[in-house]
Amino acid sequence: MKHPTTASTVLAAALAVAVAPAAAVAQGAFPTAPVTIIVPFSSGGADAIARIISDRVAKTWGQPVVVVAKPGAGTILGTEAVARAKPDGHTIGMAISAMTINPAIRATMPYDTIKDIRGISLLANAAMVGVMHPSVPAANTKEFIAYAKTKKPEELSYLTPGIGTLGHISGELFQHAAGIKLLHIPYQESPRAVNDLIAGQGQLFFGIWQSVEPFVRADKMKVLGIFNKERLADFPNVPTIGEALPGVETISRLGAIAPAGTPKAILDKIAADFGAIMKSAEVRERIRPFGMEPVGSSPEEFDAIIAKEVAEWKTVLGRAGVKPN
Repeated sequence: MKHPTTASTVLAAALAVAVAPAAAVAQGAFPTAPVTIIVPFSSGGADAIARIISDRVAKTWGQPVVVVAKPGAGTILGTEAVARAKPDGHTIGMAISAMTINPAIRATMPYDTIKDIRGISLLANAAMVGVMHPSVPAANTKEFIAYAKTKKPEELSYLTPGIGTLGHISGELFQHAAGIKLLHIPYQESPRAVNDLIAGQGQLFFGIWQSVEPFVRADKMKVLGIFNKERLADFPNVPTIGEALPGVETISRLGAIAPAGTPKAILDKIAADFGAIMKSAEVRERIRPFGMEPVGSSPEEFDAIIAKEVAEWKTVLGRAGVKPN
């Protein structure tokens, strides 16, 4: 005997279909297809970390995990591809600090960093640093500030990897807190800026610690200070900027992101699996040469960091007179 189809049975069937994906994730079925990790920047330490993660998580998930490089427009091209992807966890993006800086320097963007992107996990941090040419008559942050106050505004200069970079932001935060005015000399890359500082083409450089650490060891530069909240475990004698200027802090971030609308159960699973990989002793040692320290966070924690830095960098660069273009 056939039973008539009713509205209630249709509704029940629809609900079963809707609930099935969440139940599958809860039971560990995700992913159900190959996963793509989009890297929106050129090769380097962050790209290497993406590949380390992909190799290990593929074994855990039982699915191919492919890393695809999509650089361009200051990480915007790759990040847009993530923002526009189907929100089912099968497209994951890597994000560096440029993602939270772009809204401050771009008049228009093809996505909204806050509305169209969800954080999965903050994976690792790299220290930012200020260094001085050896000719500068100062041995630390306080002495440099005192020296700078004897000079005319912009008589002393600082070099960075470019306008709107985290090095630029670090320099602007430092000046504002110190009550001094330095001349910003932006470059298009760190190596040339570092080489020019060594050659005496400026007094300071602000950038990633790993890019200058060998030159500090060789006494070709002096450390102004690390922008971390606390001193580096591997370099306990290197002071922080905050010891002289409390609250001044910048950190180069590496995290994983997903399209907005990705189910929480999927975000939580990816965050847990990525975090376990990053915190393993083997991976910690492998990423140390890149100057990065593993973190691992919840999606909510990374979302909070993204929102905070998007707002903060707009304020810092706006105060510096950098207009979105």
